Order: sequence, then C-alpha cells, then structure tokens
Amino acid sequence: MDSTRGDSHPFDTGPAKHSSGHAGSDSRFEIPDRMSAQHLPSYIERPPDAAGVFAMYPGNGVPPGSEKWTWHEQTMQVPMFGSTAPTTMVRNVVIPTLTMFKPAAGTANSTSLIVAPGGAFRFLMMDSEGYDMARWFTQLGVTAFVLRYRVAQMPEDDTEMLAFMHNLMNVLPLQRRGEEKPPVGDEATEEARTWAEEDGRQAIRFVRQHASEWGLDPNRIGIAGFSAGGGIVMGAVMQHDAQSRPDFAAGIYPGYRTATPVPADAPPLFLAIADDDILVAPISAARLYEAWHKADKPVELHIFAKGYHGFGMKKQNFLTDSWIDLFKNWLAAQGYLSPAGGG
Repeated sequence: MDSTRGDSHPFDTGPAKHSSGHAGSDSRFEIPDRMSAQHLPSYIERPPDAAGVFAMYPGNGVPPGSEKWTWHEQTMQVPMFGSTAPTTMVRNVVIPTLTMFKPAAGTANSTSLIVAPGGAFRFLMMDSEGYDMARWFTQLGVTAFVLRYRVAQMPEDDTEMLAFMHNLMNVLPLQRRGEEKPPVGDEATEEARTWAEEDGRQAIRFVRQHASEWGLDPNRIGIAGFSAGGGIVMGAVMQHDAQSRPDFAAGIYPGYRTATPVPADAPPLFLAIADDDILVAPISAARLYEAWHKADKPVELHIFAKGYHGFGMKKQNFLTDSWIDLFKNWLAAQGYLSPAGGG
C-alpha cells in the first residue's frame, strides 16, 4: 500500500500467527459455479476492460464467518502523493472477488497470476498495486486476476475515510533501522489478516477449478502481492492444501507472519523491497530469502537503495522502477512466459 510520513508515500502499508503446513479441505470453501459467481451486487466495481468479476465463495459469495456483516464494499477515488491523478481505493469488502484481465486473442500462454493489492488490511489500493500490474502482464500472455479480499471494517462516510487515511501513518508502527521481523498489527489487523489469507487460498482454488474452461494450466498458477497483499501471498505459500498451493509466488515489500518452517513443497519465490522502507523492514525480506535458500528452494531477492514503501507499478525515477522487469525475467527463466510445453 502507499503511505505518507517522513520519506514515505501516501496510502500504502502492510502490517500482521502463522503455521507452516497444509490447510485441510473444507466443504465451506467449495468452489461456486461460474454462473453464480457472475451475479454480483452493482456496487462491486467492474473496470470496463475486465473480462469478468467473479465471487469466489458459493451461494451469495459471502465467506464463512462474515455472514452477519451488515456493511458492503465501497469504492472511491483518493489523492496519491506525487500525482495529480487520483487512485482507486476499495474498502469494506464482504464478498471477495477476482477481477479477470485476459491477453489479446491468440497470445495467451496458459499462465495465470493472482494479484493482491496492499492497504494495511484496512483497504485496497487497486491501481498501482492491482489493475496496473494485471494489465501489464496480459501484454506478456498471462491471464491476470486482481483479488479483492476482506479487510477490517472502515468508516462508510468518504470524508471520514479520508481523515482516517491521512492519520494512518501516525498510528502505524514504524520499523526501526536494523529490524529483522515483519510488522505485527493490533488485534483487529491480525484478525483481518486471517480472513485475507484464507481469501488468498480460495482465490487459487477458484482459478485452478476453472482453469480448463479459461484455457489455463492448473500447474501454472501464481500469486503476487504488495505489502498486506504480500502477507496474503506468504499465507498461501506457507499453509495450503493441494488445490490452494501456488506454483510460483512474489512478495513485494511483503508484510508476512513468519519465514519458517519452509514447507517441503514450497514454490519458487521472488522478493522485492526498498532499503528505505519504514513500514516493512527490508531485512525481513532477506530473512525470507535466507529461509528459502537454506531449504534449497528457488528464490530471488532484490533490495533497492531507494523507493520507499508502496512503489507498486508507479514510475518514480527510483531504482525500484525496474522491479517489474526483473520479475518478468525471473518468470521467463522458469518457463512461465512461454506457452505450456513449449520450453
């Protein structure tokens, strides 16, 4: 997420128990059929260039544990540091969804990527940490899905929400220089993290369930996330069942729980963060790298000298501007950008 305080940028953060192993199958998390997933309330935004927006849970799309929530998803435009253009922010998600972006006809390579935006487990920054990345990858033949996951309840009034966001950087825990652990949030944040992590696993299940009808390879499904979204990535990486295991993963300034123990079936992992990030300790990303390296699992880490927290897909004339190309090269080296079976 983006944020503003000191040298950091507005509106993106990611603070927040984790256990390694496998999340068992549960009928509560069965996959809805595609038709029911299409019947969504009108307040759920659908970008005009999206190929579809799909609810991931069966029935009315509301996940187990959220049935009594009385609020609903809201979308608004908020100011973004360093730009005259506003950016899209979503809050109060009750029905988790995937927004699909498809490559041009004849260019798809059967790889899919789920993108989890950041927002401190309180809101979702949908453009530079969601839609922009999804659209970028469709140019490479990848079918991309932007995940809207459950977050902590926020003010419903837009003016109150803007005030909350402007004050957020005064209450988020700043990471001291040399800190090695990822940030931990308050009780409400950590509860929201638990919901969000399960939504991340459900997103992978949903794409895998529908892979055949969408022309996707069920063994080429990845997940990438920013800040809190990076925590969702690591939630799926560290704890999953066969249907919710990602085939590759990317944590961009990830606010995760723990780096160990590394699962025996841990997927290849790409990591990127700025050395001047004050919301997610840069060394915490190095600890993920260390854990993967010691477990003899494929891993790549980039720590950039400057870029702050929340760089996402923004171009700031910092070294972090190049991270997306490095991620592309990493995926290409593993064959994920070539047609399946094409080497």
